[in-house]
Amino acid sequence: MPLPTPTPWTLAIPHGPDYYSIFYVAGFGVNLILLLWEGRSRGYPWRSWLVLLACVALPFIVGTKLLALSAQEWQALVATGQLPASEARSVLGGALASGICLPLLRRALGYSRHVYDAFALPLCVALVVQCVGCLLTGCCFGVPTAGNWGLTYAPDTLPYLVQVYQGVLPAGAAHSLPVHPTQGYALLLCAAVAMVLLLTRHRQWPGGSWRWLQLGLLLAGRFVLEFWRDPAGEPVGAELHTHAGLALLQLQWALLLTAPLALGWWWRLVRQVRHRAPAAAEVAPPNFPSRNLLAVAGMLALTAWLGPWALSAPEIVVIKALLLAVLGLEGGALLFRAGGAGWQPGRVALPFGLASLVVVLTSQTPLDSARTPPQKYYTLSGGFSAGRFLREQNSTGCGGATPLEQYRHRYATGTIDFSRTRMAGVYPYGEVHKADRTIGIRLHAGLDHETPLSPDNYSRRTLLAAFNPYVQIDRPRLGIGGGILFGALGYHKYRFGNQISILDLQASVRVGEREKVYGLVEYNYLGYGTANPQQRVGVGTGLGGTRWQLLAGVASAKLYDMPIGASRWSGFVEAGVRPTPAWQLSSFAIFGNPNQQQAGLRISRRIMAR
Repeated sequence: MPLPTPTPWTLAIPHGPDYYSIFYVAGFGVNLILLLWEGRSRGYPWRSWLVLLACVALPFIVGTKLLALSAQEWQALVATGQLPASEARSVLGGALASGICLPLLRRALGYSRHVYDAFALPLCVALVVQCVGCLLTGCCFGVPTAGNWGLTYAPDTLPYLVQVYQGVLPAGAAHSLPVHPTQGYALLLCAAVAMVLLLTRHRQWPGGSWRWLQLGLLLAGRFVLEFWRDPAGEPVGAELHTHAGLALLQLQWALLLTAPLALGWWWRLVRQVRHRAPAAAEVAPPNFPSRNLLAVAGMLALTAWLGPWALSAPEIVVIKALLLAVLGLEGGALLFRAGGAGWQPGRVALPFGLASLVVVLTSQTPLDSARTPPQKYYTLSGGFSAGRFLREQNSTGCGGATPLEQYRHRYATGTIDFSRTRMAGVYPYGEVHKADRTIGIRLHAGLDHETPLSPDNYSRRTLLAAFNPYVQIDRPRLGIGGGILFGALGYHKYRFGNQISILDLQASVRVGEREKVYGLVEYNYLGYGTANPQQRVGVGTGLGGTRWQLLAGVASAKLYDMPIGASRWSGFVEAGVRPTPAWQLSSFAIFGNPNQQQAGLRISRRIMAR
């Protein structure tokens, strides 16, 4: 049979930019926007809905890669525990992984089965966008065709290289042979399924019906598309198998079983409405802050475990942006509770969200753990703390016989910390450094809510903001650090009345090896924020390495007056873990004194210097 040749109507696809990545990101963005709109129209709580979106997006991304891994890559995954770097993807793997996780997540976060339907239409629209990238890139291409609807691809594209390898196209040809535009067929399929979902959206069907309908139609359409798709462009199940005289690809055999099951289950749900009472209306779930934060912690741990090559830069931005938005909203809700009924959580979370976005967009270069430690590196950290304290102060600051009044302070602060570390060692040209030297800048911002315990029923809110340059010098058995604070710091100084301090110092001394056992003395500990910095004396250990850090001891409040019989001393504990050489998570808490309470969380990213 003669080979197909281009006709005057054949469309030629040039070899241009990275179309796939462009439309991959665009598809993710469209999907996220539509899902946010779905959540808003259904009355879902924002914080819980963002957590659910992030927790579904990550399994979807990982699933697209897991299903496309070769046998050798699976062996590497089992041996190392980290996802290998691979460009191959299959949307079927993403649908399978997210389909397994979504039922577990929706139960944990209190959603009904109606939440399945919220994902149906946005996914179809996102796939329409993604298919444009596949069409321009040449992946998922079809078999050769003599029709005038075929596509030709430029040299160095996948269809061109496959045809040269198969010997049907001479090397050096101007373009590939015309192939079926299977990516365009897939685009029309997804658009048609989206139209079906729109036309049936007002039907009184049980929760989950539209999801099963969407799944069944997409799987059935994919089964048909495989007849025109070149097996060389199929990363999963591309081998031909014959059963009962019927020759189909492995993937087609799987689709032949799953598509009728999905459509059959949809039909079963719909039939229930015809023979029973109409389906119950959807009820928006409550918000569970503790579950939200637990899910975020689990997601951060999972992304760290997957390794630096598991997610591309756009995927990291999407996942981290969702998670940090949740953290910002939860922080805003905490300030709402601390600040009174007039506060808006979204407005309070905005500065924390923008600061967190800096962490997202500047942490895409992972530290190469396979190399020797770099001579220089940068560290970017984000910290958050909240607490309260009780102080006594005369309202004028004049001293003498003026009676003291008691004030209750509740506060929340955030910190962005950027530093540069030069490690000890012999540098080029023979320069010798015997100590690690770190120079950094912290930016603190927060709010303090002050209420007197006297009959005077007033309330005052004060913005806290500080600029904090510092330096730290560390040798194996000795470390010394110091810094200075400028700005609106808080009620730190004795006899300031109702004025906040604007200048203060910080200092620290460590004696002993951090990997083994060491002692630490600190004046104005500021790792998590200002407002009520502590003076700490403690003993720490690295448990024999650098992965874990544990520090505990006693902490004292600043030198403002305390009520009679009250103590300014508390116990404290700080724990940290470094799941990868690049990331570190630490937390800090004060306990044992009802008049001095504080807790904080910090996430740090180490970036290799160029």
